Amino acid sequence: MHKFLWVGLGVLGLLEIFAACQNNSGPNTGLPTCPTTIGIEGFAYKPSSCKIGVGQSVTILASATHPLRGLGTGNPIPATPTTATESYTFSTEGTYEYECATHGAQGMKGSITVVGP
Repeated sequence: MHKFLWVGLGVLGLLEIFAACQNNSGPNTGLPTCPTTIGIEGFAYKPSSCKIGVGQSVTILASATHPLRGLGTGNPIPATPTTATESYTFSTEGTYEYECATHGAQGMKGSITVVGP
C-alpha cells in the first residue's frame, strides 16, 4: 500500500513539473504575456505588469489626459511625456517602467519585463 502511495506522489510531482514547464510566464517572472496593446482603465494601465520577448514590440495607450513617459536609462519609452499612442520595441532584457506623467504620483504606473529566448 505504501509503495503505491509513493508511486502516486511521484507521478503527481512529475505532473507538477510538466505543468510548470508549460506555463508561458517566462523565466522567473510569473507575469502574463503582454497583449499587443496595453490599455488604460480608469487611472491604471491594464495590465500594469507583463512580459515580452527580446525584439518584440508593444503599444501603450497615451492621451492628453494620460501622457506617457518612460522611467530610467535605456528605456525605449522616452522620458519626455508623449500624448500619442505609440509602439515601442524592446531589444534588451530587463524591466522597463513607465507612468502617466499626470497621475504617476497617484499610482498610474506600469512595467514591461523583457526576457530572452
